[in-house]
Amino acid sequence: MENQAWARVTAELEKRREGDERENDRRRQEIAEKYPDLERLLVKRHEMVMGAVRFSFAGSEAADPEQAMREYNEKIADRLSAYGYPRDYLTPVCQCPLCGDTGYVYENAIQKRCACALALYQKALTQEDPGGQEPSFARFDPARFPDTALPGADVTQREWMLAVRDKCLQYARSAGTGEKKTLLLHGGSGLGKTFLLRCVEEEARSRGVDCLFVTAYDLLVSLKNAFFSGGKDSAEMYFDAPLLLIDDLGMEPLMENITVEQIYNLLNARLSRGLYTALTTNLTLDELKRRYTERVASRLLDTRIGMALHFVGRDIRLLKSEELIVIQRSAER
Repeated sequence: MENQAWARVTAELEKRREGDERENDRRRQEIAEKYPDLERLLVKRHEMVMGAVRFSFAGSEAADPEQAMREYNEKIADRLSAYGYPRDYLTPVCQCPLCGDTGYVYENAIQKRCACALALYQKALTQEDPGGQEPSFARFDPARFPDTALPGADVTQREWMLAVRDKCLQYARSAGTGEKKTLLLHGGSGLGKTFLLRCVEEEARSRGVDCLFVTAYDLLVSLKNAFFSGGKDSAEMYFDAPLLLIDDLGMEPLMENITVEQIYNLLNARLSRGLYTALTTNLTLDELKRRYTERVASRLLDTRIGMALHFVGRDIRLLKSEELIVIQRSAER
């Protein structure tokens, strides 16, 4: 399953890069046709860069290329603004500013998978439903969870998850009318958070509640694009959905002055309008507070207006893999 999931991630990233390239070409062609003066500036900038490269190969020193680049960029941005475009309209388009949609970033010269690739991987894994069925509370199978006591507790993981399921069902049935506006499902990977979030969505829909499901990564991309383009309408659906379900909070890139502010604004606006928001995260509560600040955490952890349910125990995906290995080894004997 893991190899198939990564293959899906690779395919999705390649699809994104192809889309990025098409959009970049479209924007450049649009500018070239409408504003020849701006196109000439772009050509001159390119020639300056190529000239600096040639000087470098020849072992000579050109005039400060970085300063020249800054000047050209400023002129181009000013001209774009004058023509009614965003100043960054010709900046290469990508959904993830950290990796440029390659799926990799570098930390201390070491290549690592980007948060966006990890988010896609988690999404690919959770979409692999062993039963091939859509998630619903009727299909929740407690037998998938170990019937062994949790460390330091007098309940088993199965009993714990049955209690969690009941709380999720309670929230889903009261969405639109209940006092609890938020539902936070938090805990480690492979414990069933996304499945139950989908169950909440299915149950609420069956009761006539309009729902919108989105990953935290895709949500942030939309909010960021709307923020920079000034296109509030493009993100309006996230502010208006009666029940918004956000999967994998914490897997989106953490961009300074953007991520925390946009998520806070969204949660605050939804709470002030009495709308319902359900989320999953692999972060601990302490990590949640550190990443998003107390003001965001307080809106997710306030028991007067919401529920926070802790998922604990063993990763059921790993348990399934271990069972398959045992079965395979038994068959080989």
